[in-house]
Amino acid sequence: MNLRRIECFLAIVDAGTVTAAAAALHVAQPALSRQVQTLESELGLQLFTHQRNRLQLTPAGHELVGLARHLLDTARSVKSAAHSWSAGCVRKLKLAATPATIAGLIAPFITTLDADDPLILTQEARPVQLHEMLHSGTDMVISPTHMSEDFAHMRLGAVPLRAYVSHDHPWALARKTVVTLDELVRQPLLLHSNQSIARQELDMAMSHAGLAYGRIEECDQAMTIQALAANGRGVGVVTDPPGYPGWHAKVRVEGNASEFLGITLHAAWNHQHYSTQTLGSLAARLRDFMLASHALLEQRLMEADVG
Repeated sequence: MNLRRIECFLAIVDAGTVTAAAAALHVAQPALSRQVQTLESELGLQLFTHQRNRLQLTPAGHELVGLARHLLDTARSVKSAAHSWSAGCVRKLKLAATPATIAGLIAPFITTLDADDPLILTQEARPVQLHEMLHSGTDMVISPTHMSEDFAHMRLGAVPLRAYVSHDHPWALARKTVVTLDELVRQPLLLHSNQSIARQELDMAMSHAGLAYGRIEECDQAMTIQALAANGRGVGVVTDPPGYPGWHAKVRVEGNASEFLGITLHAAWNHQHYSTQTLGSLAARLRDFMLASHALLEQRLMEADVG
């Protein structure tokens, strides 16, 4: 089976039209159509039907999509492995994570790598996209949710929810280090939207505690939430570390029964990856870096409170 024809088939699936797929692959539309027609002839199946100027997958086409992605994924792994083996080492890795994880963890970790370590190129993604990205050429993902057992994975660590307040807020003046949900809901809150995993965790804890929000404002930029909190516009609740020195962090948020509230990060990669050993070692180093970084952050925040 010709892999180029499989690639053409998936391009049309993803783009929705032959025109858009041809542009994405930088080929002429007639040539793309011929590739798919040849694939249909080879398989003895009709893969698409025409509906309102768009191509729709037939039942057979739907069944083929998952197998086709797996086939291309395997082919890319073989090609990458050959290049790496010929060079004697893993030169480049693609890593996908949420923007907050890239900014708060991956980018600082990259600054600690040696010249002999792989070149890590990051891709931003929403949590719901990370699973599929391991099937489309991404070497590793860092996810705030548990990954399927279909993949190799490693728990990196937990990131607590923190409440950010202004310097003259009563919690700052009292040098509080922990607040409960009961205390939190009495405040005007600055929160992420419910597309955020951290917000979903907070919502579930509120529901389990039988509590309801009072006045809230929503924003999906953590640094903006922190800045508004520093300006006295409310209590900002995020998992991100302080955006700028001098902004008053933090009061850790706990459930009413002192349960941990936050997110847990996991590294995941394909079991069939040509360099699972390298990825496992990289994940372990990332876990150690995360642990050390959180310990350093806690120390700095405590020193800021004392000061």
